[in-house]
Amino acid sequence: MEANSKSKARRSLLTVAAVVGTVAASAIVAACSSEETSVNEGEEGIGLTQIDAVASAPEASMPVDATPSPDGKDVYFIAYATVAGPDGIGAVKVPAIFKVSAAGGAAPQKLHEGEPLGSPFGITISDDGQTLFIADSSADGDASEDGAERSDGRVFAMNANGGAPSPLAGTEGITPAGVEALGPSLYVTGRKDGQPGLYKTGIGGGMVSAVGVGAPFSDPGGVAVARNGVAFVVDTGNATTEQALASVIMVQPDGKMEIIADGLAVGHPAGIALVNDDSAVLVSGLDYASGTDRVFRIELGDRSMKTLASKIGDFYESAGLHRARNAQVFAWADSHANGTGTVYVLRP
Repeated sequence: MEANSKSKARRSLLTVAAVVGTVAASAIVAACSSEETSVNEGEEGIGLTQIDAVASAPEASMPVDATPSPDGKDVYFIAYATVAGPDGIGAVKVPAIFKVSAAGGAAPQKLHEGEPLGSPFGITISDDGQTLFIADSSADGDASEDGAERSDGRVFAMNANGGAPSPLAGTEGITPAGVEALGPSLYVTGRKDGQPGLYKTGIGGGMVSAVGVGAPFSDPGGVAVARNGVAFVVDTGNATTEQALASVIMVQPDGKMEIIADGLAVGHPAGIALVNDDSAVLVSGLDYASGTDRVFRIELGDRSMKTLASKIGDFYESAGLHRARNAQVFAWADSHANGTGTVYVLRP
């Protein structure tokens, strides 16, 4: 992965070596392709049979995360726009927020570009479809007491129709990675006071509370939250090599944590989404042997896993994944697919 990132943008981890589970609320899977394709339900059985590329353009390159609107009709995503360099010399890429129809066939609409965004890696949308929330791991912070400028990261809120992102009150102490809105609550993965974990605040900001902190968390990323408040987080661990493997951690509302799957190779940022009945999770990952994209589905009931590889095996930068709140529609990103990166919509 490219673009100005901190240590988190350090890898596009390799694939799934093994899955060990104790699933109790979700499963893994998701998919992608450079064109609409049909998946053999009997062979792979992940429940998604239509894959559409909806955004693949130089003006919106390197998409890292994408989320559908609650009704599944539009997709909002983080990518990079090209702008004139300092003093008009040359060109540079800056992070930007885009919107595109989930039906495809139209150019992405740029909603915002540049500051205050630094290295955004996660995006989600409120249940009413009015507000976007962006997890930025290295946004410029306010000056500290000694006058030095901080860049610890923060969460931004932004009108879904466009406009400048605004810092979400209370999140300035978090270095965020993943973000998920559910009703009045906003769940954020990352580090606070040096502690890796899952944190919770309101969609309007305010007090931040810890849901689950410390071990087994090491480097928490993508997060999905079920209707009952049980959360599922992809954690990429301490590994710094391309062979690094990840785990899926289930976090109960009371803070109890359990690893339900491990030995996964995933992309960066690591994407995870619940299916619409909360019976399984989809995880965007990579094949361990080839390093190419996969989408895994883990059933909560019997802990079985299925894999989608059709038409995505030529890509190497599996990234973010989210589901529409009110529809079985998923948005998935590959930051390099088809040359400039591509956003896909996945449907049954």
